[in-house]
Amino acid sequence: MDGVKDSTWESLPNAQDNDAPEVNTTSRAETAAPETNDIEEGTHVYKPGGFHPVFIGDTFKERYRVLNKIGYGVYSTVWLVKDLAAEPSSPEEYRALKVLSADSYDHKSSLFEREILTHLREGDRNQLGYSYICHLVDDFEYQGPNGTHLLLALDYAHDFKVIHTDIKPDNIFVKFRNYDLIESGYLANVPIPEQDRAEKDYSVIPSTPLRRYYFDEADSTRVAEFDIALGDWGVSSWTDKHLTEKIQPVALRSPEVLIEAPWNETTDWWNLGAVILEIFRAVRMFSGQAPPDSNYELKQHVAEIVDLFGPFPKELLAKGNKEIVQDIFDDDGRVKAASPLNRPGLSSEAFLPGLDEEIREEFIKFLHALMKINPSERLSAEDLLREPWLSALPPLNE
Repeated sequence: MDGVKDSTWESLPNAQDNDAPEVNTTSRAETAAPETNDIEEGTHVYKPGGFHPVFIGDTFKERYRVLNKIGYGVYSTVWLVKDLAAEPSSPEEYRALKVLSADSYDHKSSLFEREILTHLREGDRNQLGYSYICHLVDDFEYQGPNGTHLLLALDYAHDFKVIHTDIKPDNIFVKFRNYDLIESGYLANVPIPEQDRAEKDYSVIPSTPLRRYYFDEADSTRVAEFDIALGDWGVSSWTDKHLTEKIQPVALRSPEVLIEAPWNETTDWWNLGAVILEIFRAVRMFSGQAPPDSNYELKQHVAEIVDLFGPFPKELLAKGNKEIVQDIFDDDGRVKAASPLNRPGLSSEAFLPGLDEEIREEFIKFLHALMKINPSERLSAEDLLREPWLSALPPLNE
């Protein structure tokens, strides 16, 4: 199949990214109303300017043969492909192919994903964080019935003036320890959906991620040794050019984003801190769900932050949206007329079940280093690596 614009990744991710942050690009094809019986990305996105109808068995660039659908998102579908140019049985034989919607790169409100991934790939491979990014290995364009599509095979990113803006569990990928499991496990056991090329309207097929086949039973007891990578840079931004100002999954938004103050690369630190607690102890730090009906309310979310990390500093409030600040905050940076939340502290058993005291103290200290309400007070990546909970670098006094 000639005439493609796509990209492939070095690592095969859990490509389910359907909980994307809000992006102010109202021309996107996926803003149309979905059909009631739709699944995943929905049939409504398969129209001019929208998604490309991919069929299992398609071959792109005379190189990448589609084997199954492994994920989808707001701007793309993701497919397991076999790289026909790779050595058989090598780690490079299988790739994830991300097929973006035609209007993702229409030059009116384009994403930065290809440019940012290329920028990161061409950086210093000796950087400590280089191997922890899901790197781009190829990109090309494909002319389909709905337009021209791009196809694509934190410290480090910040060093290169990039902000991820969407750190969440779905975007932290586990790398395969045993690539043979793709063929002997996934491809042997997972049913391949049937598709009809003759049908008038493209039918969406369900995705089947590879998460059950990352490792074998012996490896399942060695979680601390897993190799991970930060992936899905689809809504990432440059430090000096933002894709949108409303970023991050709602419950993980940093204080500055919540009050619509300017944000920079340190916004990823807050995002990361909330995610680490969720991954490490399976506990969510914030919800923003207000009584009595548990609907999300910004005021409730801010109250939860103040409850755990203290009042918002005047320096930050002065930079926020005046209407939001005046409506929510009192003169001390706390929430006006807020009812007591009656929640235990962050170091409690409720938030950190089953930890011994020393690890608990080190972890809480690390979270507070990441999650300063005032962005200007958040530590640098190097200083965070010196924190006792990580001990990735020796203390400066040694």
